[in-house]
Amino acid sequence: MVVEIFEGSDLVGTGQIYALDPGMGVATAYFAPTSAYDCERHANVVDGEYLGDRTSILTARLADGGEIITCNAISIMDFPTLYECEIQLIGIDEPPFADLFGEHPEYKDY
Repeated sequence: MVVEIFEGSDLVGTGQIYALDPGMGVATAYFAPTSAYDCERHANVVDGEYLGDRTSILTARLADGGEIITCNAISIMDFPTLYECEIQLIGIDEPPFADLFGEHPEYKDY
């Protein structure tokens, strides 16, 4: 499943979900930034340094259906020195976690 991350109408990146924690309502994805992405502005963590919560400026949407995912936090962790970047959608409220990820193998194992 792919999610898109926006600041306003600007697509800052997409994420391929690879891990779930259904009990906590958390989805983790590999993050692929677009040219609109600015790690100093959009990332919570850069090379292990916490910069701040960016949830208030970011939104998450399903790439295939366009449905907005409501969650408590959107956290981008960017490690440019390692060439790794991931995103966590934390405390997903809407749509229900089971509706979003019920077919995902990790959810089925849960």
